[in-house]
Amino acid sequence: MVARPSSWPSAARLFPSLLLALAACSPQSVAAPSALTSAKREQERAAPGEPVAWAPFAPETFARAKAEGKLVLMDGAAEWCHWCHVMEATTYHDPAVRAAIAKSFIAVKVDVDARPDLAERYGDYGWPATVVFSPDAEELGKYRGYIEPTKFVTILHEIATNSASKTEAGGVAPGCGAGFTTGISRPAPKTPLPEEQLAWIQRNVMLDLDEYWDPVEGSWGRRQKAPLGWDNAWTLREAERGDVNARAKALLTLDKQAALIDPVWGGIYQYSAAGDWSKPHYEKLMTFQAPALENYAAAYRLTGDPRHLARARAMQRYIDRFLTGPEGGFYTTQDADVNAHDRAKPFTDGHTYYALPARERLARGVPRVDTNEYGRENGLAIAAYAALYEATKDPAARATAERAARRILATHRTRSGAIAHTAATNGEEPKQTFLADHAAFGWGLARLYEATRDEEWLTESRAVADAMLRDLTDESGGGLFGATRDPDAVGVFAVRRVPFEDNVMALRHLARIARSSDDPTYRTAIGRILRAISVPEEIRARGRWLGDYLLALEETKGVR
Repeated sequence: MVARPSSWPSAARLFPSLLLALAACSPQSVAAPSALTSAKREQERAAPGEPVAWAPFAPETFARAKAEGKLVLMDGAAEWCHWCHVMEATTYHDPAVRAAIAKSFIAVKVDVDARPDLAERYGDYGWPATVVFSPDAEELGKYRGYIEPTKFVTILHEIATNSASKTEAGGVAPGCGAGFTTGISRPAPKTPLPEEQLAWIQRNVMLDLDEYWDPVEGSWGRRQKAPLGWDNAWTLREAERGDVNARAKALLTLDKQAALIDPVWGGIYQYSAAGDWSKPHYEKLMTFQAPALENYAAAYRLTGDPRHLARARAMQRYIDRFLTGPEGGFYTTQDADVNAHDRAKPFTDGHTYYALPARERLARGVPRVDTNEYGRENGLAIAAYAALYEATKDPAARATAERAARRILATHRTRSGAIAHTAATNGEEPKQTFLADHAAFGWGLARLYEATRDEEWLTESRAVADAMLRDLTDESGGGLFGATRDPDAVGVFAVRRVPFEDNVMALRHLARIARSSDDPTYRTAIGRILRAISVPEEIRARGRWLGDYLLALEETKGVR
């Protein structure tokens, strides 16, 4: 193994202020408790009380908060999220919590899958994420995960009291937001990063990823296990280049994580709460299904091992049945539990449900599927089916990918050529468009071209890239903004961010366009984005999620 150069700084030397901010926030970061039994969960669902009266997350809500002298309390939740359902059923139905909210807050609930800008901003906190804002939309406090009612009442009382005292003094109450600048636009260096510096960064990021490697259970990280699709993809790529060590890591990981594949319906669960693969959380997200399908298809192409093909088919079978719409677009997620959204119906937790055979599952119902067809998720799925076609030449895989591509182009493309997050309604143009949708969908189209060599998909991918660069380029900072400008945004939302993960996906998209075009625009954009995001604290903040950045560094060689 190559030794790390002594000049590569430690996390503490890189960003001591960030570590101090993390330390200051630790009392406000509330972890989810251990898994509840089904009986306990039923008891909690039966708790009396009406739900909170949720207001829209909109400028008029902040104006109302200012007029009423209240704070804004945001519940950032995902439709599929088990602990979001628990907090809704228990904490937000608790009479003391509702009284505390009514006294000092206006509460808003946000579906984070529907709002990529908020998902990017608060995703590091996990879901549910609770954020308190001043009426001017400045962050006063951020709280991670499930919070039980008694503790939540205490938090609400303290932040309301502190905010009132600070407001009287003409200031703003302190919160966890101070010191967190990851994703904020910054001036880019005036000169491009030389190739030797990028190579140095790549070597050190590879060493960073190695530090997380678990030689016993495979994958990266030891506290919880998850199917880390991009880390797997990077390791498989290195294996294809003849790296024997990478091959061993990739195949061990893919064998071990197969414990999270649903043996009845296929598809892969989101993660295991243990340091091995034995305690699954049963949500099924397209953002995990698609990379897993791609990984197993690549492993089959690398090895010819029928076990990997069978696992790829399990992903395909699940997506085809549960996450594909009648017009060919791909859906977003499936819940872990049955009837988590309907307190009037019998509830079955995922641990009980997914232990049942198919007939008994169906007798209890099917966990809710979020049938939104988002641009990002469709791009990831198109790329995965393209990878399956590359590995198998299965015409059904190609047809599925092409049908989805045509569906999204027909329903999500705006008059200006941008890609909307959701399908247009009655011809209305979206208020904002998002980098996540452009980057992932454009990348999916480019991967479809690579798999089929059909020029139609290269042309469409280039058109998406052009719209992305036109609408989202940060001229001063060098990267791509996460969203187009919102003219009504206030407070922290008036500052657009340059999200690391979505810029990485944009690099992978642009790299494929640049190789097929003489237009220097794409190469220039690649260089600017790399300069903007290749910052040590940004990279270190990713933890074990480094594979996508390594892939971007590799794929942009020769076109930057």
